Amino acid sequence: MYSKKTGRLIIIYSLAAVLVMGAFWAKALSQNRRMARSADMEYDHAFTELATAVGELDATLQKALCAASPSMVSTVCAEGYAHCAAAGQAISSLPRSDIRLEHTAAFLTKTGDYLFYLARSAAQGVGLGEAERAALSSMSQGAGQVSAALSELAARLVAGQLSASALENAEDAVEGAERGVSGSGILGSFKAMEDELPELPTLIYDGPFSAHIERAEPRLLAGLPEVGQDAAARAAAEFLGAREDDLVFRHVRERPVSVYVFTFQNNNEVQTVEVSRKGGRVVYFGTARESGEGDMTEEEALRAARTFLENHGYANMTPTYHQTEAGEMTASFAYQQDGVICYPDLVKVTVALDAERVVGMEAQGYTMCHGVRSLGPAAFDTDAAVSALSPYLTVLSHRPAVIPTEGKNETVCEEYTCQTREGKHVLVYLNALTGREEQILLLLESESGTLTV
Repeated sequence: MYSKKTGRLIIIYSLAAVLVMGAFWAKALSQNRRMARSADMEYDHAFTELATAVGELDATLQKALCAASPSMVSTVCAEGYAHCAAAGQAISSLPRSDIRLEHTAAFLTKTGDYLFYLARSAAQGVGLGEAERAALSSMSQGAGQVSAALSELAARLVAGQLSASALENAEDAVEGAERGVSGSGILGSFKAMEDELPELPTLIYDGPFSAHIERAEPRLLAGLPEVGQDAAARAAAEFLGAREDDLVFRHVRERPVSVYVFTFQNNNEVQTVEVSRKGGRVVYFGTARESGEGDMTEEEALRAARTFLENHGYANMTPTYHQTEAGEMTASFAYQQDGVICYPDLVKVTVALDAERVVGMEAQGYTMCHGVRSLGPAAFDTDAAVSALSPYLTVLSHRPAVIPTEGKNETVCEEYTCQTREGKHVLVYLNALTGREEQILLLLESESGTLTV
């Protein structure tokens, strides 16, 4: 039995505990409310930014349709590209788990890239044709629809009629809307906006979203007959120096080069080989293995890689850049035709420095692009062109080169290896026909090798 004094103490301590817990609960509730208000403000801001950017994009697209001179087209399209970037940044600030704007994000990405292409072309004196104006008109229509939907939604959020933070656990509602259940509020508005967004027209231009890229066929394999799985297995076994019966067929992969995929268990290593359905050529070889540090030098590794390429039918290949990491050196080799380096015809070779042998090869670029090219000398005085380069640069050497464009096309250039005033190295490419600057690459040089950006 407790004494009266003990009982009073128990009651006092119990009340104190309740008060303390209540204080903690009230503090936590207050913090949650502040966090919810903060989330609402952030989401409101993101929605407003998105609506503003898309509205400005729509206006800019309409201006582009009215522009006549290349200089005005370049200016307006550059502004449109900036609006697309701002809209994309606003989308990335929205609650990822419940608001799904894949179509809108894709629309903005493709529109932005196309506007960047038009701005660059206009800066070189190329105006708009009927095809470009038709594409801009369709993009303007899409931007107008998205802008109207977002503006209405942003206004409701700012007015407090909707709460963005209430979307935190709305997965079921989204899935219901996708199954055709009528949506309401923010989710319904976004679903309607996505559904009504028109498809962009087929774009043919020198950019990554051009329709011609999807239709591109491997140039190296043009005209070659298709081979069956058995013939492909024989080619893979010969490449590996293995028995055909020891290979395991995995699957067929269709793009970008249609290939048969095989694996081979070689002691503690698993080797993968991909053989093209057209022509039966090995376009990829890789080895899953434990790698360690080795004594093989950089020169020895490059020599082993070059010998490997020669033994497998890749002639006239010259090393460009390489990188060493985790005991393996990966070197890029480009094809040379009549002294002109052809960067699209690229093969990457990986050498294990501990095993002192090649453990990987990737020849997709070479397979897609290799062929005989019509190459002539530059139409300008390559030595005199040095004076046209930036005074910030000192030219160390130059040579002719074929470089790829964003749209997987090619441009013949003169490649100038330069040095900045700080001692860094830069590659500048001048168009062989016009002398115009086509591309600038920075060389990132370190103890592990050289990369370009």
